[in-house]
Amino acid sequence: MITCLEFFSGIGGLHHALNVAGIDASVAKAFDMNEVANKVYQHTFGSAPSNKAIDRLTVKDIERYNADCWLLSPPCQPYTRGGKLQDSEDQRAKPLLHLITLLPKLSILPRYIFLENVKNFECSQSREALVNQLDSLDYYIQECLLSPTQFGIPNHRLRYYLIARRRDTPSDSEGYIERAIIHECWPFDGERIEFKTPSISAFLDLEETDAEQHLVPEKYLTKSNNFRFDITKPSGHQTSCFTKAYGSHHIQTSGSMLQTKNLEVSSYDWAHPESLLSLGLRYFTPTEVARLHAFPMPPWKNETTDTQEPSVNSITPRQYEAPHCTPHLKFPDDIKIIQKHRLLGNSLNCWVVAELYRCLMFID
Repeated sequence: MITCLEFFSGIGGLHHALNVAGIDASVAKAFDMNEVANKVYQHTFGSAPSNKAIDRLTVKDIERYNADCWLLSPPCQPYTRGGKLQDSEDQRAKPLLHLITLLPKLSILPRYIFLENVKNFECSQSREALVNQLDSLDYYIQECLLSPTQFGIPNHRLRYYLIARRRDTPSDSEGYIERAIIHECWPFDGERIEFKTPSISAFLDLEETDAEQHLVPEKYLTKSNNFRFDITKPSGHQTSCFTKAYGSHHIQTSGSMLQTKNLEVSSYDWAHPESLLSLGLRYFTPTEVARLHAFPMPPWKNETTDTQEPSVNSITPRQYEAPHCTPHLKFPDDIKIIQKHRLLGNSLNCWVVAELYRCLMFID
């Protein structure tokens, strides 16, 4: 069994992805300072993450777990416009940089390292420090920018991923960063695969469609003249990226809204946003967002039932199927809807990560 450490664990997306991928692995310890996320993580997995600051972890703190694998999803703000693109000068980048400096001090290096972050990380100083350190320690590195839409999931969420495996023998080649390729197609090599993408209706809670608590407030719509909201219908096959601000008054850039009435209307009068009020626009529920992010969930009535035959080759890319492996993602009863949206907006797509685990990282 592979023993993992999960840094910046959030609600456990990287942990869930191990189960979705069917990897024989366990998470010895997770680390995060977000109290609400840690509460959800413990409620789901039954173990509480450490809230010790990651940039204060010592070699002794890490070596006590004898981990074969590091899973990392560090804060994205240092690499976004909203975070002012301060990169390594941002205090929120310090924990990752600290882990990078700790690596060569370990008596036994982890065999596997996986990192997820936003687009722009690939051109950051933090990424440069990371890949240079991994290269010097004889890791085989692969990098990519991929979205769930490329895997047959109707949600656009472009993210950077790094997959690193320790070489059995030292490599003669040097200077990885000068010859690095950031892959933007899935799979990386070989013939392109056209995955079937289910409609959005396959992810919906139909009984909640008209729930008052999920309707977009009228005041948020009518104040936004000439803004082209991302409106999608149950019959559609794509949603935009959900951010941590989803479900709040930040409706212009935080994710798609679902049209539940007058479904024959497809042409919208953006100059007169009051015309949108008859469309029954609502937010996707946290449960629906979690499904679109491919978190393991209990089976639901409306999900797609198409299944595929298991592949003889375990590293063959799979057609998306709703994952139901346990444990399921579970929120404690006292977590508010807006908190759920915030946590999910900060998380990742478990299916994408699971496929990268299966096909690229755990292939020894």
